[in-house]
Amino acid sequence: MPLTSRFKPLPLSSMTTAPELPKVQRMALPHDAALSLLTDLHHSACVVAQQHDGLDQTLHLMLRAGVRMVFVAGVDGELVGMVTAEDIQGERPVVRASSHMVSRRELTVADVMVPVTQWDTVDLAAVRTARLGDIAETMHEHGLRYLLVTQAKHGKTVLRGLFSASRLEMAMNTTIEPDLHSRSFAELEMVLAH
Repeated sequence: MPLTSRFKPLPLSSMTTAPELPKVQRMALPHDAALSLLTDLHHSACVVAQQHDGLDQTLHLMLRAGVRMVFVAGVDGELVGMVTAEDIQGERPVVRASSHMVSRRELTVADVMVPVTQWDTVDLAAVRTARLGDIAETMHEHGLRYLLVTQAKHGKTVLRGLFSASRLEMAMNTTIEPDLHSRSFAELEMVLAH
């Protein structure tokens, strides 16, 4: 059956002046549904760097894509971690280069990323009934700038989406600071050792 017999074209109009771009200023309240600010990876493109990419190359990728975090893929294409602009521009590369006696230019994304095994995630089922205040409190308590959302699908765990602390802060006009009391002694010991 031809496509044209089931559908009809929409009317088009010509532009006489340039349209304005929408002004996106998403305001949200703590009691709003958490899903309202979830970046759903079913509907948003994922930006992925390769684990052997250089730090400046990855930062350039982030800049071009307009993001502050990218996922990292291994040689087989499977996710192995994530890295933020802060990870690349902060103290992590300096500490890593110093401890391995190499220059910063020699480091790869794999040297500064947060490996998958260290991700803190929340299941989509919990997010469906959560409020933005719950998400903000979770991020605050665990010192997270990104909260990854997973979903069980066909017997596998699938990365479904994420919450960004920056996006929540802008929408809710608040600040999500890490709860320093939730840090473990091991993390504190690592910081003091360097």
